[in-house]
Amino acid sequence: MNLKKVFRGCLVLLLVWVVSACGSDGVSGGSGKVTELTLDEAKKFQPNKETGFVYVRDSLESEEEDDKNQFKEIKRVVEAEEMDFYVANGKDFPQLTAEEWEEGKEPVKILDQKNGTLAYYEDGEMMEEMDFMYTDEEELYSKIEKFVQKVKSDYIDN
Repeated sequence: MNLKKVFRGCLVLLLVWVVSACGSDGVSGGSGKVTELTLDEAKKFQPNKETGFVYVRDSLESEEEDDKNQFKEIKRVVEAEEMDFYVANGKDFPQLTAEEWEEGKEPVKILDQKNGTLAYYEDGEMMEEMDFMYTDEEELYSKIEKFVQKVKSDYIDN
């Protein structure tokens, strides 16, 4: 009789563990958690076939205020959508000098996306990218929300 109770208890624990593991893929089923990627982690993100939203902070000092607003609004949207996301600092990425640009040298790519963008990766492949370049502060939240909902319907909820 006691053996049956122990077996049932173990079975219930196993079921709870399996159910809680489902949906915790780092994309859906999150809480708006932000994971800061180091340069080494950003370099490995695509080769390791990671999945998730990645925001690459802009590398320009002149864009710092816009960057703070974009980050704040991304965080608000993913919290509302119960998702998590990654952040990489574009300032950490290798930069070309003015001479190198003039010579036509190609920048070293860390991720497929550009600085100052939000992208969604699935198994290491960039599926969608949102550029904030011509986005007014007033429309930032709704534009991010539409982007996240489109990604959810096209890739996550399928």
